[in-house]
Amino acid sequence: LAWTYRTGDATDRSQIQCQPIVVKGMLYATSPQVNVFALDAATGAEIWRFNPFQLLGGQNSWAGTNRGVTYWTDGTAERILFCAGNWLMSLDAKTGQPDTAFGDGGKVDLQKDLDTEMEQFLIVSNTPGIIYQDKLILGMRLSEGLDGAPGHIRAYNVRTGKREWIFHTIPHPGEFGNETWQEEFRDYIG
Repeated sequence: LAWTYRTGDATDRSQIQCQPIVVKGMLYATSPQVNVFALDAATGAEIWRFNPFQLLGGQNSWAGTNRGVTYWTDGTAERILFCAGNWLMSLDAKTGQPDTAFGDGGKVDLQKDLDTEMEQFLIVSNTPGIIYQDKLILGMRLSEGLDGAPGHIRAYNVRTGKREWIFHTIPHPGEFGNETWQEEFRDYIG
């Protein structure tokens, strides 16, 4: 055994399903309470730790699963992107501090920009998403009830937090597949 790191925030009701990543000798991961941390991968020494709920306000009342973080760099800036509940967040990979140029002070509300009038949905992103160039592509976990949000896939600019594009999983009017979906939905509801 080379080293062990204890997060110190596990409870009877928490779980950890995080897949750590290692970049340039730094290990990045999330704890059971969705604290993001950076360790020296050789020694296990903690470099920094960030509790997103200090920025979001309140305690982590969201009980769920977080499967890790995503790393992005342009060769100069380095960012760690992750989700906490319905929030997408960006941290400086070297310091663990929020990237204030990203969204609203380092965070983006995933309940917004779904191309629907409602904005109060159960939306959680358990996965860290995937980076393509300067975009983070992100899916969602949603309620399966009638109050469920649309399960659209979105891409966010990693520098600004702005939504760059959206793929409507239920096609909107004028989009490919809308007519077929309308017919199938009519058949379904009778």
